[in-house]
Amino acid sequence: MKQANKLIAFTFAGGFIGTAARYLLGGIPDIAFVNFWVVNLSGAIAIALFNEFAWFKTSERRAFFVTGFAGGFTTMSGLSMMLFYAWDQVLIQVLAGVAVYLFTGYLVRRFSRV
Repeated sequence: MKQANKLIAFTFAGGFIGTAARYLLGGIPDIAFVNFWVVNLSGAIAIALFNEFAWFKTSERRAFFVTGFAGGFTTMSGLSMMLFYAWDQVLIQVLAGVAVYLFTGYLVRRFSRV
């Protein structure tokens, strides 16, 4: 299998699993806005962990975990829809996501030998 096709397959498989996990979390009633926070902030933590640990550095693993799984899990479609209804919450969530990502990366670098 060509490298590009292999990466597409890994990305698709990871995206399928991430999207399924997002769908399952979205099925919890009465906490729609909380779901956005939980999913996007936990996705930011996952991406930071995937980017810091050496095991995830191969292109296949990055395609599966970062682009596929985390990308499918933290889809921007819901966040984009929130932009029309609660733009201030979106801004806070984006800033919080960046802060959580950077802080998680810092903690991993500080307390582990990767």
